[in-house]
Amino acid sequence: MFFDKKVTLFNLEACDRQDALRQMVNSLRAENLVAASFEQGILEREESFPTGLAVKPFGVAIPHTDADKVISPQIAFASLKNPVKFLVMGNNAQEEIDVSLIFMLALKNPADQLAMLQRLMEILQDQTLLTEFSACKNKNEFEDLLNRIGLK
Repeated sequence: MFFDKKVTLFNLEACDRQDALRQMVNSLRAENLVAASFEQGILEREESFPTGLAVKPFGVAIPHTDADKVISPQIAFASLKNPVKFLVMGNNAQEEIDVSLIFMLALKNPADQLAMLQRLMEILQDQTLLTEFSACKNKNEFEDLLNRIGLK
């Protein structure tokens, strides 16, 4: 599946969305999963096409960029120590929300990206699951949760 490299950051300290995104990109780069251009792609796309979602019990973001910047498909996950502001997806009013969980997609195949976005949207509608993702404090807990919900 797309969480196999275990690119996960728990209780991530970030001063803003760009800082959070850069730290996540750095974790993907450290595993040689994305090209050097991935960071710029993520940051530019996030400004043009925001990925913040105002779901309960807290905001979530699903940043992604073009497939040509991906070396090996992966999804990075971060829970934030303190929420950071993201712009709301599909909102022309430039509304900001506090985001506490980030699922960064680094996928090569457009069909995989669509399927994963659909699966993540199902998860985001489940407040209990979101709370469980937020409660994960280490890779073992995270992997157990992924196995239980069929994402591993």
